[in-house]
Parts: sequence; structure tokens; C-alpha cells
Amino acid sequence: MIQLVTEKIDKEQSKSGKKLQREQRRAEKKAENDKLYQEFMEQDSVDTPEVPEEPKKKNKWVKRIGIVLFVLLNAAVIYFTAASEFSKKAPEPAKFDFTNILYLLGGILCLLVFLGCETAKYMIMMRHLGEKVSFRHAFCTAALGKYYDCITPSGAGGQPFQIYYLHSNGYSNGAASAMPLSGFFTMQFGFVILCVFAFIFGNGVVNGVLAPGIKITAYCGAVAYTIVPVMIIISGVAPKIAMRIVAFFVRIGAKLHIVKKPNHTIMKAVRYLNNYSKNLKMITKNKGMLFKLLLLSVILQFAMCSMPFFAVRTFGGDIGFFRALILCVFIQAAISLILTPGNSGAAEGLFYIVFSSLGKSGTFWAMLLWRLLCYYSFIIIGVLVYGVNAVTKIRDKRKAARLNKEAGS
Repeated sequence: MIQLVTEKIDKEQSKSGKKLQREQRRAEKKAENDKLYQEFMEQDSVDTPEVPEEPKKKNKWVKRIGIVLFVLLNAAVIYFTAASEFSKKAPEPAKFDFTNILYLLGGILCLLVFLGCETAKYMIMMRHLGEKVSFRHAFCTAALGKYYDCITPSGAGGQPFQIYYLHSNGYSNGAASAMPLSGFFTMQFGFVILCVFAFIFGNGVVNGVLAPGIKITAYCGAVAYTIVPVMIIISGVAPKIAMRIVAFFVRIGAKLHIVKKPNHTIMKAVRYLNNYSKNLKMITKNKGMLFKLLLLSVILQFAMCSMPFFAVRTFGGDIGFFRALILCVFIQAAISLILTPGNSGAAEGLFYIVFSSLGKSGTFWAMLLWRLLCYYSFIIIGVLVYGVNAVTKIRDKRKAARLNKEAGS
């Protein structure tokens, strides 16, 4: 009896000791977070606004190797999908009549709607912020942002270049930062709104077509889409909570030896979130304008996810618009976790797997057309815009030099 009482007392003491240790660790982490936050606030109060710099260029060899791997990946996926399409039977002769051309034009119209809505977003923000309203600069910002999103892993290059482009064309530091971040923020939420719609009303469409693993990946991808915007909101409303969340995940990364210099990483991440939050407040003060940006973002995401319908129907496939739209939303959400530029490889493969499982004809050609519309077209347009801007810049320099020479003489 005495032994049982002793064991019970020992267990209670052990539990209370462990509880005390946990409380001490929490207090230490809280104190460390508070200290980091105080350091951040002190640094932030004396820092001056930085002029946006042109994004640094990668090492030439790293860039070349990346391009080669990117091309090989795309070539491999196209080869395997083509082999799957044509291995069992010879391809039927293409039947391209007026109806097919109409569907092709429908796909091109979706591309134009996307660029038009994104351009309109920048023009609205320019007007709201009291900056010069320029269709050319709005379109170039939209096109070049999408171009850099397509050629960089995880689409991380678009916003930095847009900030640099706007600032170099005479827009103030605050506006040059606020517009791309607001464009990104609303575009993310536009897709999330489509995902919610698809997940609620489209389960009957995807059941039996998408494997459970793909559906779960799509759900995870949709959640991942919200992480950055939600953290920006938290940073603006409750910065200390934002720091604790960041610190929690960074320290887990440090324990796994993924993150080096955890305190430096925490400060850097919180600074980014704080800057994003400050810039977004310039836009979100006007609720009416924010609604317009979100509405345009939903429309452009709707246009993007409508492209598979027109691509499949162009090559003779028989599929309803709603079904194609819902399947594309799931596909886009699932491949968002892939870090290759433009989700290359995963996008082509998953599109082919999903739409070929429906028994649709011409799936391989539809996949190529879809990728041309939703990915390669943005690269082509970006290169053209880049070239035109470069020629214009050279011409303006020569004109300025000639005027200076005439003035000197």
C-alpha cells in the first residue's frame, strides 16, 4: 500500500516537473520572440525606404544548366504522352472545320481576357494611388510579371521585376511596391475562390475521374495558395502573432538542418511580411477598389481555367464546359505544389492523365494547345514586350544624345 502511494506521488512529481519544464521552454521562446520583435521594431524605425533594384542575374552556367534541364523535362513529358497516345493505334487524320476554329478562337479569347483583366487591375491601382495612368505601363507590368513567373521556380520572379519596372518608369517607391503585391494578393484569392466553388459543387464531376491522391493534393495546393496572403493579413493585424508563427516553422526547419541562421531568417521573413502588409494597406483602404480587384482576379482565373474546354473541343473532344472547368481547377491546385517553372512536367502529365481517362480523342494535341495558351504564350508575349521596350529605350537614348549634341553645337 505504501509502495503504491509512493509510486503515485513520484508520478505526480514527474508530471509536475515535466509541466514546469514545458512552461519554462515556452517562456524562453516567448522571451526570445519578444526580443527579436523589439530588435525588428527598432531597426524598422530607423531604416530608410530602399530604392528597388533590378533583380540580380544568375550565374551564366547555373542559368544554362537550368534551361537545359527545363527543356529536357518538357521534352520527356511530351515524348511519353505522345507515346501513350499513339502506341496502340495510329492517329486519326485531323478534322479541322469551322467549328474547331471557333473553339480555338475561344481559347485565344481566354488568353486575352486574362491579360485584359490583369492590365485593368494595374490601371485601377494607378488611378487610386494618384500615379500616372498608362495603359502601356499597366500592360507591360502584367505581361512581364507573368513572363518572369513562368521562367522562375515557384513563380517567384514576377513581383520583384514588376516593382523594379514600375519604379524605373517613374512610379514612386510606395506605389511601385504596392501594385504588384496587391495584384499577386488578389490573384491568389481569386483562385482560392474558384477552388472553394469547385470543391463544394464539383465533387460529383471529379469522382471516378480523379484518383483520391490527386484530390488530396489539390486540397493541399489550395491551402498553400492562402498561406502567404493570410500571413500578410496576420502581420498587419497582429504582428507579434505573425512572428511567433514564422519563428515556430523556422525553428522546426533549423532542427531538421534545412534552415541556417534561424534568427536571421525569422527577422528577414517578418520584415518581408511587414513591408507587404504596409504596401497592401495603401490599396485595401478603399474597399470598393479592393472588390474590383478581386472581381477581376476571379474573372481572369475563370478564363485561365476555361482554356482546357476550348483546347479539348478544338481537337474533337466531347466534354461539357462545367466539367472541364472543375477538372482544370483541381489540376491547377494539385500542380501548384510543384516547384518547377510553370509547374512544367506535372502540368502536362496530369492534364493528359485526367482528360485521356475520359476517353476523349486528340488529348495529346489538346494538352499541347492548352500549355501553349496558359504557359508558353506568356513567355512569347513577355519576350516580345521585353524586345519592344529594349528597342524603345535605345531609341530614346539616341534621341536624347542627338538633342544634347544639337544643344551643345
